[in-house]
Amino acid sequence: MSVVDLIIIFASGLSVVMALGLLVRPLYFRNVVLAVILALMGFLTFSLYLLYSQKMYDFPILFFFLVPVDLTLGPFLYFYVLSLTGDKEILNRHDILHFIPLLLAGFYMIPYFLHTPNMQRQILYELMNENKHIMLRTVFSGGVFLPVIYIAAPLIRIILKLKKGNPAEKKIILLFSILCIWLIAGIVGIGGTITMSLPVLKILNLFVSLVILCFYLLGQRYPYLLQYGTVNVSGQSYSKSYLNGLDLESLGKQLDTIMSQERLYCDEDLTLPRLSRVLGVTSHQLSQFLNQHYNKNFNNFVNSYRIEQAKKLLTDEPNMNTLAIALDVGFNSYSAFHAAFRKAVRLSPAGFRKKHIKQN
Repeated sequence: MSVVDLIIIFASGLSVVMALGLLVRPLYFRNVVLAVILALMGFLTFSLYLLYSQKMYDFPILFFFLVPVDLTLGPFLYFYVLSLTGDKEILNRHDILHFIPLLLAGFYMIPYFLHTPNMQRQILYELMNENKHIMLRTVFSGGVFLPVIYIAAPLIRIILKLKKGNPAEKKIILLFSILCIWLIAGIVGIGGTITMSLPVLKILNLFVSLVILCFYLLGQRYPYLLQYGTVNVSGQSYSKSYLNGLDLESLGKQLDTIMSQERLYCDEDLTLPRLSRVLGVTSHQLSQFLNQHYNKNFNNFVNSYRIEQAKKLLTDEPNMNTLAIALDVGFNSYSAFHAAFRKAVRLSPAGFRKKHIKQN
Protein backbone atom coordinates (compact mmCIF):
# COMPACT_ATOMS: atom_id res chain seq x y z
CA MET A 1 0.00 0.00 0.00
CA SER A 2 1.43 3.37 -1.04
CA VAL A 3 1.82 6.47 1.11
CA VAL A 4 -0.98 8.13 -0.85
CA ASP A 5 -3.29 5.24 -0.06
CA LEU A 6 -2.42 5.49 3.64
CA ILE A 7 -3.15 9.24 3.68
CA ILE A 8 -6.51 8.70 2.01
CA ILE A 9 -7.54 5.88 4.31
CA PHE A 10 -6.38 7.85 7.35
CA ALA A 11 -8.38 10.91 6.25
CA SER A 12 -11.56 8.92 5.70
CA GLY A 13 -11.13 7.28 9.11
CA LEU A 14 -10.38 10.65 10.70
CA SER A 15 -13.62 12.03 9.32
CA VAL A 16 -15.57 9.22 11.01
CA VAL A 17 -13.66 9.70 14.28
CA MET A 18 -14.48 13.42 14.22
CA ALA A 19 -18.15 12.48 13.77
CA LEU A 20 -18.01 10.12 16.75
CA GLY A 21 -16.27 12.81 18.79
CA LEU A 22 -19.22 15.11 18.23
CA LEU A 23 -21.69 12.44 19.28
CA VAL A 24 -20.09 11.96 22.69
CA ARG A 25 -20.60 15.65 23.35
CA PRO A 26 -24.03 17.07 24.27
CA LEU A 27 -26.43 16.00 21.51
CA TYR A 28 -27.52 19.40 20.32
CA PHE A 29 -28.99 19.79 16.86
CA ARG A 30 -25.89 21.33 15.28
CA ASN A 31 -23.56 18.70 16.74
CA VAL A 32 -25.67 15.85 15.38
CA VAL A 33 -25.99 17.45 11.94
CA LEU A 34 -22.25 18.08 11.71
CA ALA A 35 -21.55 14.50 12.85
CA VAL A 36 -23.76 13.15 10.07
CA ILE A 37 -21.99 15.34 7.50
CA LEU A 38 -18.55 14.16 8.61
CA ALA A 39 -19.61 10.51 8.62
CA LEU A 40 -21.07 10.80 5.11
CA MET A 41 -17.95 12.55 3.82
CA GLY A 42 -15.80 9.81 5.34
CA PHE A 43 -17.84 7.24 3.46
CA LEU A 44 -17.56 9.18 0.20
CA THR A 45 -13.80 9.56 0.54
CA PHE A 46 -13.32 5.87 1.27
CA SER A 47 -15.56 5.04 -1.69
CA LEU A 48 -13.29 7.08 -3.95
CA TYR A 49 -10.38 5.01 -2.71
CA LEU A 50 -12.22 1.77 -3.49
CA LEU A 51 -13.08 3.06 -6.97
CA TYR A 52 -9.63 4.16 -8.08
CA SER A 53 -8.02 1.06 -6.56
CA GLN A 54 -10.71 -1.07 -8.25
CA LYS A 55 -11.45 -2.73 -4.91
CA MET A 56 -15.04 -1.64 -5.25
CA TYR A 57 -15.60 -4.84 -7.21
CA ASP A 58 -15.02 -6.70 -3.93
CA PHE A 59 -17.82 -4.71 -2.27
CA PRO A 60 -20.06 -3.73 -5.22
CA ILE A 61 -23.08 -2.93 -3.06
CA LEU A 62 -21.21 0.05 -1.58
CA PHE A 63 -21.21 1.70 -4.99
CA PHE A 64 -25.01 1.82 -5.03
CA PHE A 65 -25.05 3.55 -1.64
CA LEU A 66 -23.30 6.56 -3.19
CA VAL A 67 -26.50 8.08 -4.57
CA PRO A 68 -28.47 7.86 -1.28
CA VAL A 69 -25.46 9.20 0.63
CA ASP A 70 -25.09 12.16 -1.73
CA LEU A 71 -28.79 12.94 -1.54
CA THR A 72 -28.65 12.81 2.26
CA LEU A 73 -25.59 15.04 2.40
CA GLY A 74 -27.24 17.97 0.61
CA PRO A 75 -30.06 18.63 3.12
CA PHE A 76 -27.75 18.15 6.09
CA LEU A 77 -25.27 20.69 4.71
CA TYR A 78 -28.19 23.07 4.31
CA PHE A 79 -29.38 22.48 7.89
CA TYR A 80 -25.85 22.94 9.23
CA VAL A 81 -25.33 26.32 7.61
CA LEU A 82 -28.76 27.52 8.74
CA SER A 83 -27.97 26.41 12.29
CA LEU A 84 -24.83 28.54 12.28
CA THR A 85 -26.85 31.61 11.33
CA GLY A 86 -29.34 30.87 14.12
CA ASP A 87 -32.14 30.18 11.64
CA LYS A 88 -32.59 26.52 12.53
CA GLU A 89 -32.39 24.65 15.82
CA ILE A 90 -34.56 21.58 15.20
CA LEU A 91 -36.03 19.57 12.33
CA ASN A 92 -39.62 20.41 11.45
CA ARG A 93 -42.29 18.47 9.61
CA HIS A 94 -41.82 20.38 6.39
CA ASP A 95 -38.14 19.41 6.35
CA ILE A 96 -39.22 16.01 5.03
CA LEU A 97 -39.61 17.76 1.67
CA HIS A 98 -35.83 18.06 1.44
CA PHE A 99 -35.59 14.28 1.48
CA ILE A 100 -38.07 13.61 -1.34
CA PRO A 101 -35.22 13.15 -3.89
CA LEU A 102 -33.64 10.66 -1.48
CA LEU A 103 -36.90 8.71 -1.16
CA LEU A 104 -37.47 8.66 -4.93
CA ALA A 105 -33.89 7.59 -5.63
CA GLY A 106 -34.11 5.02 -2.86
CA PHE A 107 -37.15 3.38 -4.44
CA TYR A 108 -35.41 3.40 -7.82
CA MET A 109 -32.24 1.86 -6.36
CA ILE A 110 -34.01 -0.98 -4.52
CA PRO A 111 -33.63 -3.49 -7.43
CA TYR A 112 -29.89 -2.76 -7.59
CA PHE A 113 -29.52 -3.48 -3.88
CA LEU A 114 -31.38 -6.78 -4.34
CA HIS A 115 -29.16 -8.00 -7.18
CA THR A 116 -26.59 -10.66 -6.49
CA PRO A 117 -22.97 -9.45 -5.98
CA ASN A 118 -22.00 -10.81 -9.41
CA MET A 119 -24.80 -8.87 -11.10
CA GLN A 120 -23.82 -5.74 -9.14
CA ARG A 121 -20.22 -6.12 -10.35
CA GLN A 122 -21.41 -6.43 -13.92
CA ILE A 123 -23.56 -3.31 -13.65
CA LEU A 124 -20.68 -1.39 -12.06
CA TYR A 125 -18.32 -2.43 -14.84
CA GLU A 126 -20.79 -1.52 -17.57
CA LEU A 127 -21.54 1.82 -15.95
CA MET A 128 -17.88 2.79 -15.71
CA ASN A 129 -16.59 1.32 -18.96
CA GLU A 130 -19.53 1.07 -21.37
CA ASN A 131 -22.36 3.30 -22.46
CA LYS A 132 -25.06 1.37 -20.64
CA HIS A 133 -27.56 1.96 -17.84
CA ILE A 134 -28.40 5.48 -19.01
CA MET A 135 -31.14 6.00 -16.40
CA LEU A 136 -28.85 4.93 -13.56
CA ARG A 137 -26.16 7.21 -14.94
CA THR A 138 -28.66 10.10 -14.94
CA VAL A 139 -29.77 9.43 -11.36
CA PHE A 140 -26.15 9.14 -10.31
CA SER A 141 -25.14 12.42 -11.99
CA GLY A 142 -28.11 14.30 -10.54
CA GLY A 143 -27.46 12.95 -7.06
CA VAL A 144 -23.81 13.93 -6.84
CA PHE A 145 -24.42 17.57 -7.76
CA LEU A 146 -27.46 18.16 -5.55
CA PRO A 147 -25.34 19.06 -2.47
CA VAL A 148 -23.76 21.92 -4.43
CA ILE A 149 -27.20 23.43 -5.00
CA TYR A 150 -28.10 22.99 -1.36
CA ILE A 151 -24.93 24.58 0.00
CA ALA A 152 -24.58 27.55 -2.39
CA ALA A 153 -27.50 29.71 -1.25
CA PRO A 154 -27.00 29.46 2.52
CA LEU A 155 -23.26 29.99 2.13
CA ILE A 156 -23.86 33.26 0.32
CA ARG A 157 -26.34 34.19 3.02
CA ILE A 158 -23.99 33.59 5.93
CA ILE A 159 -21.16 35.48 4.27
CA LEU A 160 -23.47 38.46 3.73
CA LYS A 161 -24.42 38.35 7.42
CA LEU A 162 -20.82 38.57 8.63
CA LYS A 163 -20.10 41.80 10.43
CA LYS A 164 -17.09 43.95 9.79
CA GLY A 165 -14.63 43.71 12.61
CA ASN A 166 -15.85 40.28 13.68
CA PRO A 167 -12.66 38.33 14.51
CA ALA A 168 -14.36 35.14 13.36
CA GLU A 169 -14.98 36.52 9.87
CA LYS A 170 -11.82 35.31 8.14
CA LYS A 171 -11.96 31.98 9.95
CA ILE A 172 -15.60 31.43 8.99
CA ILE A 173 -14.85 32.22 5.35
CA LEU A 174 -11.90 29.82 5.51
CA LEU A 175 -14.06 27.14 7.10
CA PHE A 176 -16.73 27.31 4.44
CA SER A 177 -14.17 27.61 1.65
CA ILE A 178 -12.65 24.35 2.84
CA LEU A 179 -16.09 22.79 3.18
CA CYS A 180 -17.04 23.84 -0.35
CA ILE A 181 -13.75 22.66 -1.86
CA TRP A 182 -14.04 19.39 0.02
CA LEU A 183 -17.62 18.91 -1.12
CA ILE A 184 -17.17 19.92 -4.74
CA ALA A 185 -13.97 17.92 -5.17
CA GLY A 186 -15.61 14.88 -3.64
CA ILE A 187 -18.74 14.89 -5.74
CA VAL A 188 -16.90 15.78 -8.94
CA GLY A 189 -14.55 12.92 -8.18
CA ILE A 190 -17.38 10.45 -7.72
CA GLY A 191 -19.32 11.72 -10.70
CA GLY A 192 -16.14 11.70 -12.75
CA THR A 193 -15.55 8.02 -12.25
CA ILE A 194 -17.47 7.41 -15.45
CA THR A 195 -15.25 9.61 -17.60
CA MET A 196 -12.00 10.19 -15.68
CA SER A 197 -9.02 7.88 -15.62
CA LEU A 198 -8.21 6.03 -12.42
CA PRO A 199 -4.84 7.82 -11.90
CA VAL A 200 -6.61 11.19 -12.09
CA LEU A 201 -9.20 9.92 -9.62
CA LYS A 202 -6.41 8.93 -7.24
CA ILE A 203 -4.87 12.41 -7.36
CA LEU A 204 -8.25 14.00 -6.80
CA ASN A 205 -8.95 11.77 -3.83
CA LEU A 206 -5.59 12.69 -2.32
CA PHE A 207 -6.58 16.34 -2.62
CA VAL A 208 -9.92 15.65 -0.92
CA SER A 209 -8.10 13.81 1.88
CA LEU A 210 -5.74 16.72 2.45
CA VAL A 211 -8.74 19.03 2.69
CA ILE A 212 -10.18 16.74 5.39
CA LEU A 213 -6.91 17.00 7.30
CA CYS A 214 -7.03 20.80 6.99
CA PHE A 215 -10.60 20.71 8.21
CA TYR A 216 -9.49 18.74 11.26
CA LEU A 217 -6.58 21.10 12.01
CA LEU A 218 -8.86 24.12 11.69
CA GLY A 219 -11.20 22.52 14.19
CA GLN A 220 -8.32 21.93 16.59
CA ARG A 221 -7.09 25.50 16.27
CA TYR A 222 -10.57 27.03 16.57
CA PRO A 223 -12.65 24.34 18.34
CA TYR A 224 -15.80 26.45 18.58
CA LEU A 225 -15.73 27.55 14.95
CA LEU A 226 -17.08 24.30 13.50
CA GLN A 227 -19.86 23.91 16.04
CA TYR A 228 -20.84 27.48 16.90
CA GLY A 229 -19.45 29.82 14.23
CA THR A 230 -17.30 31.74 16.69
CA VAL A 231 -13.63 31.88 17.67
CA ASN A 232 -11.60 32.94 20.66
CA VAL A 233 -11.90 36.69 21.01
CA SER A 234 -8.54 38.36 21.11
CA GLY A 235 -7.67 41.86 22.16
CA GLN A 236 -4.56 43.68 23.21
CA SER A 237 -5.92 46.96 24.52
CA TYR A 238 -5.31 47.91 28.13
CA SER A 239 -6.51 51.51 28.07
CA LYS A 240 -9.33 52.89 30.16
CA SER A 241 -11.43 49.78 29.56
CA TYR A 242 -10.00 46.28 29.38
CA LEU A 243 -12.75 45.51 26.86
CA ASN A 244 -11.50 47.92 24.21
CA GLY A 245 -10.69 46.05 21.02
CA LEU A 246 -12.84 43.02 21.85
CA ASP A 247 -15.85 41.78 19.91
CA LEU A 248 -18.24 41.61 22.85
CA GLU A 249 -20.99 39.91 20.85
CA SER A 250 -18.68 37.03 19.95
CA LEU A 251 -17.40 36.87 23.52
CA GLY A 252 -20.93 36.64 24.90
CA LYS A 253 -21.92 34.01 22.37
CA GLN A 254 -18.95 31.82 23.16
CA LEU A 255 -19.38 32.25 26.90
CA ASP A 256 -23.02 31.17 26.63
CA THR A 257 -21.98 28.17 24.54
CA ILE A 258 -19.38 27.07 27.08
CA MET A 259 -21.68 27.42 30.04
CA SER A 260 -25.08 26.38 28.65
CA GLN A 261 -24.06 23.67 26.21
CA GLU A 262 -20.62 22.49 27.30
CA ARG A 263 -21.63 22.85 30.98
CA LEU A 264 -18.15 23.87 32.03
CA TYR A 265 -19.60 25.09 35.33
CA CYS A 266 -19.86 21.43 36.43
CA ASP A 267 -16.09 21.39 36.83
CA GLU A 268 -15.47 22.14 40.51
CA ASP A 269 -11.94 23.34 39.65
CA LEU A 270 -13.16 26.01 37.25
CA THR A 271 -11.44 29.33 37.94
CA LEU A 272 -11.45 32.78 36.40
CA PRO A 273 -7.97 32.33 34.82
CA ARG A 274 -8.94 28.94 33.38
CA LEU A 275 -12.19 30.19 31.87
CA SER A 276 -10.32 33.20 30.50
CA ARG A 277 -7.82 30.94 28.76
CA VAL A 278 -10.66 28.95 27.19
CA LEU A 279 -12.17 32.17 25.83
CA GLY A 280 -8.83 33.58 24.71
CA VAL A 281 -9.05 36.74 26.84
CA THR A 282 -7.30 37.92 29.98
CA SER A 283 -8.72 37.46 33.47
CA HIS A 284 -9.15 41.23 33.78
CA GLN A 285 -11.12 41.38 30.53
CA LEU A 286 -13.43 38.54 31.49
CA SER A 287 -13.98 39.94 34.98
CA GLN A 288 -14.92 43.36 33.60
CA PHE A 289 -17.17 41.74 30.97
CA LEU A 290 -19.07 39.79 33.64
CA ASN A 291 -19.45 42.89 35.81
CA GLN A 292 -20.68 45.12 33.00
CA HIS A 293 -22.91 42.70 31.10
CA TYR A 294 -24.18 40.37 33.83
CA ASN A 295 -23.70 42.57 36.89
CA LYS A 296 -21.99 39.62 38.60
CA ASN A 297 -18.53 38.65 39.70
CA PHE A 298 -17.03 35.37 38.50
CA ASN A 299 -18.18 33.24 41.43
CA ASN A 300 -21.75 34.51 41.32
CA PHE A 301 -21.86 34.08 37.54
CA VAL A 302 -20.73 30.44 37.67
CA ASN A 303 -22.89 29.66 40.69
CA SER A 304 -25.96 30.97 38.91
CA TYR A 305 -25.62 28.19 36.34
CA ARG A 306 -24.94 25.64 39.06
CA ILE A 307 -28.01 26.71 41.03
CA GLU A 308 -30.28 26.54 37.99
CA GLN A 309 -29.07 23.03 37.20
CA ALA A 310 -29.45 22.04 40.85
CA LYS A 311 -33.05 23.29 40.87
CA LYS A 312 -33.75 21.15 37.83
CA LEU A 313 -32.23 18.06 39.46
CA LEU A 314 -34.06 18.68 42.74
CA THR A 315 -37.39 18.61 40.94
CA ASP A 316 -36.69 16.07 38.20
CA GLU A 317 -34.65 13.58 40.26
CA PRO A 318 -36.53 13.12 43.57
CA ASN A 319 -34.41 10.10 44.56
CA MET A 320 -31.09 11.91 44.11
CA ASN A 321 -29.76 13.19 47.43
CA THR A 322 -28.70 16.81 47.79
CA LEU A 323 -25.01 16.01 48.33
CA ALA A 324 -24.89 14.12 45.02
CA ILE A 325 -26.64 17.05 43.33
CA ALA A 326 -24.15 19.51 44.84
CA LEU A 327 -21.20 17.55 43.50
CA ASP A 328 -22.86 16.92 40.15
CA VAL A 329 -23.37 20.63 39.40
CA GLY A 330 -19.83 21.62 40.35
CA PHE A 331 -19.76 22.52 44.06
CA ASN A 332 -16.86 20.96 45.96
CA SER A 333 -18.77 20.67 49.25
CA TYR A 334 -22.33 20.53 50.52
CA SER A 335 -21.82 23.56 52.75
CA ALA A 336 -20.80 25.72 49.79
CA PHE A 337 -23.80 24.45 47.81
CA HIS A 338 -26.22 25.04 50.70
CA ALA A 339 -24.97 28.59 51.27
CA ALA A 340 -25.05 29.54 47.59
CA PHE A 341 -28.48 27.96 47.06
CA ARG A 342 -30.04 29.66 50.07
CA LYS A 343 -28.56 33.00 49.02
CA ALA A 344 -30.00 32.72 45.51
CA VAL A 345 -33.35 31.01 46.14
CA ARG A 346 -34.09 32.08 49.75
CA LEU A 347 -34.71 28.42 50.57
CA SER A 348 -32.53 25.47 51.47
CA PRO A 349 -32.19 22.77 48.78
CA ALA A 350 -34.37 20.42 50.85
CA GLY A 351 -36.92 23.18 51.43
CA PHE A 352 -37.05 23.94 47.71
CA ARG A 353 -37.68 20.28 46.91
CA LYS A 354 -40.44 19.98 49.53
CA LYS A 355 -42.13 23.13 48.24
CA HIS A 356 -42.07 21.78 44.69
CA ILE A 357 -43.54 18.42 45.83
CA LYS A 358 -46.40 20.17 47.66
CA GLN A 359 -47.19 22.32 44.63
CA ASN A 360 -47.46 19.22 42.46
